[in-house]
Amino acid sequence: MKFPFCLGINPSKPMKRLLNLFLNEHFILCAIVLNTISMFVGGFWPECYWFEVLDALFTCLFLVEAMCKISRWGWQSYWSRGWNRFDFIILVIALPSVVSPFLETSMMTRSVFALRAIRLFKSFRMVRYIPNIGKLLRGLKVAFRATLFVMIAFTVFLIAFSILSCTIFSKVAPAYFGNPAISLYSIFRLFSVEGWYEIPDVIAAHGSAAWGIFARCYFSALMFLGGIIGMSLINSIFVDSMAEDNNEEVLEILKRIEAKLDQK
Repeated sequence: MKFPFCLGINPSKPMKRLLNLFLNEHFILCAIVLNTISMFVGGFWPECYWFEVLDALFTCLFLVEAMCKISRWGWQSYWSRGWNRFDFIILVIALPSVVSPFLETSMMTRSVFALRAIRLFKSFRMVRYIPNIGKLLRGLKVAFRATLFVMIAFTVFLIAFSILSCTIFSKVAPAYFGNPAISLYSIFRLFSVEGWYEIPDVIAAHGSAAWGIFARCYFSALMFLGGIIGMSLINSIFVDSMAEDNNEEVLEILKRIEAKLDQK
């Protein structure tokens, strides 16, 4: 797949320089950073027309980048690379934001917020420029596999105690345990050790002294089991799995070095 400026035509030197510019990863990285900064600054003046135009220009720039890459490598070669697919999908998602500067005021009020949310996807392209991102993603994949069943067991544990807490405390603290969904959020908040003491204090304030003692003991034990032991277990398995992935590479390198030494 070739675009018109490359259909059997020998491009001029300025055209070649322009093409090489859009194929330069440092140039695209700078464009992503500047686009992200412009979106951040534009948030202080959400009604400013020129920030909308500037963002549309950046989107067009990324569109030209994709066209240049496809022209240089061909569609199949371009699409065969995972990061190019990632970039292209984000570009397609963000492309509707180009029309935001041209919308009428009445239409803008209905659609501008959706368009502004869509254009934020362009900043996600920064992920591909993180050093050793491939190794990091492989480590995350291994770690997720290792912790999958532990996370499923923890989720079942979370749901079970959410239902139990809803049954016990729904009348005393309906704001936290009025239904299973609210109870699930409250228990998850407790497991994250975020203001865990506030919930038993509220129950104690609206109940008898015995009810308050029971609530404090119940939620302290629950926080210890889920918040300290449960979350720590998942974190330790996750981190250990990522470390094992890196250790395998180190061991492989050491084996190669030992093999070369033995040959000498």
